[in-house]
Amino acid sequence: MTEKELRHSVADILCQWQGAKKGDDRHRHIIDVYNAYTPLPRGVRMSYTMDWCAAAVSAAGIAAGLTDIMPPECSCGELIKRYKALGRWVEDDAYRPQVGDLMLYAWDDDGRGDCAKAPNHVGMVVDTVGETICVMEGNMGSDSRVGLREMRVDGRYIRGYCCPDYAAGAARRETEEENMKIYRYVAEMPAWAQAAATRAINNGVIKMDETGAAGVWEQNLQPLVWMDRLGLFGGPGGRA
Repeated sequence: MTEKELRHSVADILCQWQGAKKGDDRHRHIIDVYNAYTPLPRGVRMSYTMDWCAAAVSAAGIAAGLTDIMPPECSCGELIKRYKALGRWVEDDAYRPQVGDLMLYAWDDDGRGDCAKAPNHVGMVVDTVGETICVMEGNMGSDSRVGLREMRVDGRYIRGYCCPDYAAGAARRETEEENMKIYRYVAEMPAWAQAAATRAINNGVIKMDETGAAGVWEQNLQPLVWMDRLGLFGGPGGRA
């Protein structure tokens, strides 16, 4: 998988959740994906009533299998700390982000210079068109939904960017691909994983390509089964 493909893989998952609103089934699914990750960052388990912008972008990274380069968090401030520790925090409003980068906001930004105040919100860059940045966000607006916001490069309220190392992630996966089995079709998978994989496909967690094939690495089968047992793909206990 190339760096570009890796970037779009996680952005596509978050875009599939567009329109989810706090309290509906898709919102609960997002929170459940986050809570299924172990160990939970700082031991904090999300409730369905908590602010969930950071959990939404983190859940997309979890679902994409990218936690090695996208450390999960449910707090914007802690998210910045984790990326700073990785050397992947960009303190520059004028930075031109790429798909898959995380934009942090500070709503009390006075518009003078780079804001250094506490962050209030986060979303994921899903496209850039000229000077316009398209950002998909959870917990957006008065109805607390997954929605799309347009920002200008170097615009007001930009706190900075968390920039996962997609190049390193792609290189690591390329090495893994040379030494690990990939299952293109559910029928090729071990019997113990087929039901979970089918439900994951039906819920959009695994995407099919134009030929109808789903590329699932062998190492991802067990996490799929555990997520299915948690009911994340179709009800408690994984019932469709």
